[in-house]
Amino acid sequence: MARYTVEAWRGKDLFVGIDMHRKQWHVTILNQDGLRLYSNRIAGTTEAIDRVLSRYGEAKKISSVYEAGYFGFWLYDFLVAMGVDAHVTPPSLIPSQRGSHVKTDRTDSLKLADYLRTGLLASIYVPTPQERAHRQVCRRRRQFIKDRVRVQLRIKAELQYMGVDLAEESRGRWSRRFEAALHDVTLGDPYAQESYDNLLEQYDELCELEARQTQLLRDLAQTDTYRDRVAILTSIPGVGCLSAMEILLELQDVSRFKNADALASYAGLTPGQYASGDYVRMGRITRQGKPMVRALLIQAAWRLIEKDPAMREKYERIKPRAGGKRAIVAIARQLLVRMRRILLNREPYQLGRIAG
Repeated sequence: MARYTVEAWRGKDLFVGIDMHRKQWHVTILNQDGLRLYSNRIAGTTEAIDRVLSRYGEAKKISSVYEAGYFGFWLYDFLVAMGVDAHVTPPSLIPSQRGSHVKTDRTDSLKLADYLRTGLLASIYVPTPQERAHRQVCRRRRQFIKDRVRVQLRIKAELQYMGVDLAEESRGRWSRRFEAALHDVTLGDPYAQESYDNLLEQYDELCELEARQTQLLRDLAQTDTYRDRVAILTSIPGVGCLSAMEILLELQDVSRFKNADALASYAGLTPGQYASGDYVRMGRITRQGKPMVRALLIQAAWRLIEKDPAMREKYERIKPRAGGKRAIVAIARQLLVRMRRILLNREPYQLGRIAG
């Protein structure tokens, strides 16, 4: 690649595309005219990227982008501290080049830099370090729940395999009586017994971890950062403290959404649209964004239509033409819109109102 003098970037805007891997990154730098100033593989460290970008101190402005995902936001924090206009882009929204069968780290980083230069990239909201830390409390609890459920299935499969017949539990958490019965199970072979006991021990440990993480989330809900907003959301029938915290931690400050449609789109509760000429068809929801937020909203919507006559009336109006599932999704979307409004107005939920 040709070498350029400082005149190629002095007083100009530069655009940096970073294709990240665990040990190495490929970095491409373009100036505002599309001239490729740098394209090379570097070590995947902040020290290495600092050495590269420090060469271009006479540039007017340096903007950078990398894909959201496995690497989180620590590189974003570092670049911002350097004075770089940093962006993180969702991989699903990067424009694709049809007919191209070449995909390398070099071409990926070049594509990121060029799309950033031409304004074709979407950027995601990057939570603050505190918001990220608090969100991990919620996500860790979910991980423990999934791990506990996975071990429950293993225990049930083990009992079935051994021909042990215990009273079948319903979904969700096992009762203390059923857990006691599990610990009373006796298998004939000592090795099988110890193996089974180890599985029960794993289950007990996960239950303890889940309980501790749940209490940690409840403690966080009582801090000055969240207390008032949790009180507002829990005024909604069917929304408890834990659900309110999960929604708040995933959405963060709802005022960052310019309108209700933007928030619904972020949560994946906006219907897909297919249009060609005079033909327009509204499809299923996009399912983009936050699946856990959608699940919580739909669960709350089922409980809400039992308590709020206005929401019930809307559900019954939509159900005959769209079906029950689509009707409850519409209620979930309306609930999210109402959540945004009451959080912005700092007022509790009022039964019998629809407008957001």
